[in-house]
Amino acid sequence: MDIFILLLISLFVYLIPRTDVDYLSNKSTKSLKGLLALLIIFHHVSQKITIGDNFSNFEYMGRYIVALFFFLSGYGLYFQYSNNVNYMENFLRKRLSRIFIPFYVFIVIYVFYRAALGEVVNVDFFLSFWKDHSNIVYNGWFVNSIIVLYVIFYVSFKKKDSKTSFYMLIFLTLVYIFWKAYQNHGDWEYVSIMAFLLGVFWMKNRISIDRFIERKYFVCLISFSILMYVFHHYEAIMKNIGITNKYVYYGIVGNLCTMIFVVYFLLLTNKLNFSNKYLDFLGNISFELYMIHGLVMHYFGKFFVSSRVNDVIYTIVVLLVSIVFAYLIKKLIIVIEKKLIIAV
Repeated sequence: MDIFILLLISLFVYLIPRTDVDYLSNKSTKSLKGLLALLIIFHHVSQKITIGDNFSNFEYMGRYIVALFFFLSGYGLYFQYSNNVNYMENFLRKRLSRIFIPFYVFIVIYVFYRAALGEVVNVDFFLSFWKDHSNIVYNGWFVNSIIVLYVIFYVSFKKKDSKTSFYMLIFLTLVYIFWKAYQNHGDWEYVSIMAFLLGVFWMKNRISIDRFIERKYFVCLISFSILMYVFHHYEAIMKNIGITNKYVYYGIVGNLCTMIFVVYFLLLTNKLNFSNKYLDFLGNISFELYMIHGLVMHYFGKFFVSSRVNDVIYTIVVLLVSIVFAYLIKKLIIVIEKKLIIAV
């Protein structure tokens, strides 16, 4: 990541005329989720490719992309909470059902797929995921984390909104991050979680933040360009000064790094408009894309030997098949949800 490229990007965005589009409206964030779903696929594809550098720049982007997902989740929760006095009534049932219903659908899909691979599906099969801190869904650890963060949000805000609620949210989120580090989870599972807190904070203080950005937009862009460059190299910097403790290395400084990226990205999107019908379509199936692309990658990975040509073909096939399956599974989930609502 070159500091001059970052500064040039910032200067270019600064010169773009401001639009009237709300960079965090439902429409904008839906399209953004579609873009992020594509980027997370590129990130995982880059980890499978061994020849050439076509996708090498996506290898380190995973933590940043996930941080944006966490930010949007925190922002969306507090937005609905602050605009609906009855939002916390049956919160866990309403919010978690939106995850559990599609999650159960994917569990069934993955059970059949992994059984077809010859894996023995029994009690030990499911217990192994608990013991290994993993998930039956390939790259599905994000679901585990978002469920826990929903519960943390509910515990923190189930009573009247107050400073205590925010302190509780911060405390429980930090406990969750350090617990993951203590349990030796992969650092990618907790290096982006603080972005959830940033999302809640941003929504609560949106008016003040937007006013400040409007007054100091150029200064903010340049400042966060420099911070992006510095924190992108934080691992090398901390190793050089002898700090390798995972609680500080990833739990604190790593999360600061991803939050700085989120702010920098928001400064860019303040001027850029991602809304279009294609990203909007992908945004509608972003969760399904996230959940299914690992299976598609695993299946087609058996037929492609990494080469400059095959890497491109493999990526195109994974993208197209993932989008088609995500769309069909989304339709199935909608039918199931409607039947469950009627049954209730």
